[in-house]
Amino acid sequence: MMRAKASFLDRKNGTEDNVIGGRRRKEIRVRRPFLSVSIGLLQEEDGEKRVVCVETSRDGSKRVYREGRSRDSFVIEEDEMTHKRRLDNVIADYLLPQGYPESVAPQYQKYMMWRGIQYFFGGALSVLTTRSLLKSLGVANKNSGEAAAAINWVVKDGAGRMGRFLFARWGRSLDCELKQFRLAGDVLMETGASLELVTALSPKLFLPLACTANLAKNLAAVAASSTRAPIYRTFAKANNMADVTAKGESVANLADVFGTAFGIILAKAKFPTVPTFLSLSVGYLIASRKEVDSVELPYFNRARLSYATRKFFETGTPPGIEDGNTNEPLLPWSDPSYSRVVLGATVKEACESPRCLEKASLKFSKTDYVLNYRSDTKKAYVMLRKKATSETSFRGTFAAQLFLHILKGGDLHLPQRSRVRKDFTETRKQMRCKETAPDAIMSFVSKHGDDIFKTFETQVTQLGWKTKMTMLNTKDTRIVQL
Repeated sequence: MMRAKASFLDRKNGTEDNVIGGRRRKEIRVRRPFLSVSIGLLQEEDGEKRVVCVETSRDGSKRVYREGRSRDSFVIEEDEMTHKRRLDNVIADYLLPQGYPESVAPQYQKYMMWRGIQYFFGGALSVLTTRSLLKSLGVANKNSGEAAAAINWVVKDGAGRMGRFLFARWGRSLDCELKQFRLAGDVLMETGASLELVTALSPKLFLPLACTANLAKNLAAVAASSTRAPIYRTFAKANNMADVTAKGESVANLADVFGTAFGIILAKAKFPTVPTFLSLSVGYLIASRKEVDSVELPYFNRARLSYATRKFFETGTPPGIEDGNTNEPLLPWSDPSYSRVVLGATVKEACESPRCLEKASLKFSKTDYVLNYRSDTKKAYVMLRKKATSETSFRGTFAAQLFLHILKGGDLHLPQRSRVRKDFTETRKQMRCKETAPDAIMSFVSKHGDDIFKTFETQVTQLGWKTKMTMLNTKDTRIVQL
């Protein structure tokens, strides 16, 4: 029996509400390439266009893509985002490791519960102890003054702790781009120190300046503490992780003590504050960069893979571990290529129409990834199928880098009389027409990308790279039906 369907047009907002079987589904009109987006129940209706593909995300949400009024547009249907699901997503982003509970040991939940309770009592105690310390220093003579000073100080520290909480959302990125985050953390540390210096010039703005400074310094502390263990792990060769960590922290603490003494000497010598501060900050940041450069990580992240593939394409030989780490792009503008690859992209990010998606999926029908390039964003999008693994992400990223390298006019170091060289030469001829160049390159990549990847993988494995533990920070979207 057919269900009644009523439509309500909101002329002010340009939206149409469809009530089906007593449930409302809103269609939001947007400009092409997406004619409409449907948010609500995924229900079959008479006259609806065929399903082009279905994809899911880590939080269990489902997205269905249908043909629009023409094959040049999508109608996208998504599960309704309830308040409970939104809350669950926030908790997962900020409090739980990615892949929880499968990604952690069974004892993790119990440990974190008691750790949270401990810190709750510790936070309450800190207010009382801070008030006593300020009282002993003669900050205020009245109880109300002592309490106000203590509360101001605790609010400053609380802002810093909130910064730590917010930073936790990027926990997985810290694993994958630890050098970049470590360097960014040190820049934040100096930013916080600069704001603390300014408080002496503006006592009335002490609280907002101190809160902001503490926020920056706590963000830096999270970046440092989160990246410390992976770095120490590269040094521990005799199952001595704890010993290496303890000795490393001892060196840092001893250096800090000497630095504090040096700072006292500078303060007593009455050197100009700002020039002295700037000189010390420059030394701090130079040492930070040299510290990060000295770390050699034997696996690929996006930045190291970008450099390794570029060198392989140009010379036919990938870099060794030392070379790859020394030349790893650490700043956003160092190597724009790796930021132009979106790994684990959604269909609506990667393709502007069903026709585009079908064309890309046909080219990569034998792989667990689908690669597409959009000239409007100038990015290569790697969509992952349901059975995709970490190796699939590795292959897909390599294929995307190969595409971008050829697109910008780069040559490939290939045997002169090989079939691949012949096809590459033909592709270069087709690239003379800018409109057909991306399609010609994509055809070459889909045909020969896997063979070129196998050569690359063999060579980097021989050089000591651990290709089974890549850290490419893949998004969680997967295509389950195409």
